[in-house]
Amino acid sequence: MCGRIVQKSGPMDYVERIFPNLRQIFTDSAGPRYNIPPGTRPLTMHRLAGGFDVDRQWWTWRPSGSKYAMNCARLDKILGNKWPWKMLTGRGRILVPADGWYEWKPLGTGPKPPKQPYYIHAADNTPLLFAGLSNWRPGAETDEAHGFAIVTNDAAGGMIDVHDRRPVALPPDLAQQWMDPDCPTGEALALLERGLPETAFTWHPVRQEVGNSKYQLPDAIDPI
Repeated sequence: MCGRIVQKSGPMDYVERIFPNLRQIFTDSAGPRYNIPPGTRPLTMHRLAGGFDVDRQWWTWRPSGSKYAMNCARLDKILGNKWPWKMLTGRGRILVPADGWYEWKPLGTGPKPPKQPYYIHAADNTPLLFAGLSNWRPGAETDEAHGFAIVTNDAAGGMIDVHDRRPVALPPDLAQQWMDPDCPTGEALALLERGLPETAFTWHPVRQEVGNSKYQLPDAIDPI
């Protein structure tokens, strides 16, 4: 599902995954974050105004007139050109860089079984580039009306034992195409089916404290 992400690397670590020789410096005063929930402003990367930029956007989008706020966008709904995602696929494609994300696995059965948090990240420990859809506008408020959602797909392989859904992470070359405003919508959507496979990831259980998004210590991602 992707309800919490980790952004412990610096902006340039993420940027250099896509543009190794980009002669532009991006800084961020917020520092590393080990437990980022929806309803906050993670780092994002995009070309929504033409040139490449790194900024902070609101993670959760509430379409105009909708009572629902969404932090994830299902791939099957996007590919099916379903409302509301069809409004964003042509003009709102962004990347959400991350070092990994958390999922919670139920332990046992029953109406409310306890859950074990897991940290999932790239097997080679490189930063990940999640596909996102945003309603960002130049000069607009950073709020739900102009927020974003992370694209998710069905999990497969061993990852399904942790959770049945996962974010769509694109390799650097496809990530660059995804946020290119000149890439036709149909071609961009086809990229979402070429994201990193489950074999590109590894995961391990982490401490229960990550259930509270205020827990921001570096040991949040350490295996237990």
